[in-house]
Amino acid sequence: MIRATIVVENMCQQQGLYAEWGYSVYLETPAGNLLWDTGGYLHVLEHNLRFLGIDPNQIAHVALSHSHFDHTAGLMDVLRLCPRARYWGAEGLKLQRWADADQARNGGGGPLFEKLPYTPVDPWREIMPGIIAFTVPQQERDPRFVNSKNMWEETPDGQIVPDTFQDDVSLLVKGDRGYSLVLGCAHAGLPNIMQYAAKTFGIDRFDTVMGGTHLVAASDEALPVWMQALEAIPVTRWRPNHCTGFKAAAHLAKRFDDVLWAGAGYRIEF
Repeated sequence: MIRATIVVENMCQQQGLYAEWGYSVYLETPAGNLLWDTGGYLHVLEHNLRFLGIDPNQIAHVALSHSHFDHTAGLMDVLRLCPRARYWGAEGLKLQRWADADQARNGGGGPLFEKLPYTPVDPWREIMPGIIAFTVPQQERDPRFVNSKNMWEETPDGQIVPDTFQDDVSLLVKGDRGYSLVLGCAHAGLPNIMQYAAKTFGIDRFDTVMGGTHLVAASDEALPVWMQALEAIPVTRWRPNHCTGFKAAAHLAKRFDDVLWAGAGYRIEF
């Protein structure tokens, strides 16, 4: 059995927790415990870990879904709290990210990650039995489901270009109920992530898809196209959060049978 606890999210599902625009998940497995992302700018991670009774000393692995600061701003706290943890992420973490239409806001990546001693995920790595971290190669991404509006990356020669999300990683979790996906922001495109995981690892259905889906970026006109694409592989339980958005969550709930928002404090077993 593998159990996931949402530690940091935009909304709370338990009184006493703090909410912020950020994301972090704690995964407990028979082979060890993993922290998936480290929360956002307000640094609520440590408070929420303590409130939920999670001992940071028991965290053996820290994996980063991508370098945006709403997922990695708590990294300095985690380096202090979990000094013995092993770190995982895509090679693209090192690229400097910029945000907003004028490219003026530091979005993540860059020097902070150049010295981080992490194990690269390219295209996939088994972090421990039951948990695989994987990227989706660029040629496997349908561009209809990738949106880089107001998100930029800096190339090695200093050019600012639309973000290619080379750093986007998702987790494939093998639990007692079958295979599940734990997402970060799904910047590679959720249908692309599902299709690539199914093809690469021989999966014909998912028990759970949980995390940020980045459906908030889909227009009203595009949402039906997304929903149709998401029906291609059966999913028993949908647990969206973070960058999914209200309208998209409503579409998911209308389209699929078992849909719940997974806010801070939510726990689920795989």
